[in-house]
Amino acid sequence: MRRPADAAIVGVLVAGILAVSVSPIIARAGLDAVDGAGTGAGVLLAFGRLAVTTAITLPAWRGTRRAPAGTGRGVLPEGTGGRATLAGVLLGVHFGTWLPSLAFTSIAASTSIVTTGPVWVVLILWIGRGERPTAATASGVAVAVGGGIVLALGDVDGLQAGANPALGNALALVAAVSYAAHLLLAREVQARGLGLWRWNTIVAGIGALTLAPLVALTSGADAPYPVRFWVAVVGLALVSQVVGHSSLAWSVQWLSPTLVSVLILFEPVLSTLAAVVLYDEVPGAAVVVGGLVLVLGVGLTIAAERRRPAPLAA
Repeated sequence: MRRPADAAIVGVLVAGILAVSVSPIIARAGLDAVDGAGTGAGVLLAFGRLAVTTAITLPAWRGTRRAPAGTGRGVLPEGTGGRATLAGVLLGVHFGTWLPSLAFTSIAASTSIVTTGPVWVVLILWIGRGERPTAATASGVAVAVGGGIVLALGDVDGLQAGANPALGNALALVAAVSYAAHLLLAREVQARGLGLWRWNTIVAGIGALTLAPLVALTSGADAPYPVRFWVAVVGLALVSQVVGHSSLAWSVQWLSPTLVSVLILFEPVLSTLAAVVLYDEVPGAAVVVGGLVLVLGVGLTIAAERRRPAPLAA
């Protein structure tokens, strides 16, 4: 494939980062539209985001539905079906915990915690596969964990907005770990020849199915859902998922995965600044310091892992 112009690559990358960064703002707008929004509204946001994404990407399946020659008989390349299914379940867990977290904790805390994915990738590879991190990587992980502890304690002490910061931060942590595992499966599946559109359709569809029973159990508690809520659902799918995630996945074909991963760390910064302007969520000192240290630790981890960029690239 011919390399696009540098200006086009930069433009797509910037669009992707901006689209991902507005995700918590769109989600908070949807949650604010519901009186007393809690877990039910957050889970329904997650389900709607993945269901609408599936509807958008499914038509693209027509041109990519045949498996590449020599990769197996089925619609999917050999060895990708089970991994893609598990990745879809993990994506459902990710959004099913992260979006509800925004109903309980601040945008600054939630986005800072959820962007720790690269740290958890390193830990999963170490614990699950015995790939011991280098001293530099371990130092980056330690810095990130320390920053996360400071941030979480600051939030619990009431230095930031949120109805139940401890719960919100815990949900964001589950979202970060589940997305890290999702990324590792993405690396394996795409290496076996599963294209971007088929990947998006499969994982979004399975993620939505994973959340469907939880939606049935919890969404009634926060009903009724006004039009603004459903506008947020469509916005999350179109802007954050289709434009944001797809742009970042495309850009790593032409740019260093480490560079892209570092640039994604702008998400909590941009989201926090937007929350200050739109929601008057001014972080307290502990939240600011903890968030900055956490982001620094993630950046150090990514830099230390530059010789093994693939697990951090998806």
